[in-house]
Amino acid sequence: MPEPGSTAAPALTLRQANCQRYDIYRRGGPPHYKMSDEERDARRVGYAARDRAHAAVIRAKRAHERALAKEADAARMAVEVDRIRSEIRVSVKSPTGRLAAIDAAGMLILGPQGAVGCGGALLRTLEVLVGKGRHPVPSLLAVGPWQDEAALRAALDAFRPKLAAIGLWVCRRKAGWRLAKAAT
Repeated sequence: MPEPGSTAAPALTLRQANCQRYDIYRRGGPPHYKMSDEERDARRVGYAARDRAHAAVIRAKRAHERALAKEADAARMAVEVDRIRSEIRVSVKSPTGRLAAIDAAGMLILGPQGAVGCGGALLRTLEVLVGKGRHPVPSLLAVGPWQDEAALRAALDAFRPKLAAIGLWVCRRKAGWRLAKAAT
């Protein structure tokens, strides 16, 4: 404490000293940095380049994951086809000049590499697909007990290893679906 009558400035509290040092109450806070237009444009360009590079990395990563999934699916399919090939009736094949045929009595689908058993609903659908040309999805839905295209697609996907074992696959296009010869 200064003595009474002295000209020395009174001692400041810590809060008062900080307030004077940072001048908080007089200026309204620290000054805000105003970025120039050139700096703003440079940052935008930098951010855009960084975003494009990141997007390219993500695309490459997804493509790699898709390739790995495709390889794994092909490996699973090959194992399943090898297992099913032991069940194929090799002596029974589709008639000459036709890619595939249906034996409704024996519940078999006949392909170029033999015959394999099939359930009733799927057999009726494959009976339509065996015909020449492409077949629209609504005509395939009408033949079997399929609620929608997703159910039909799931049933044919489940039957895909058996079709591959006898040398067939289902070709799906906008114009319609058809049975086609599998690549060997």
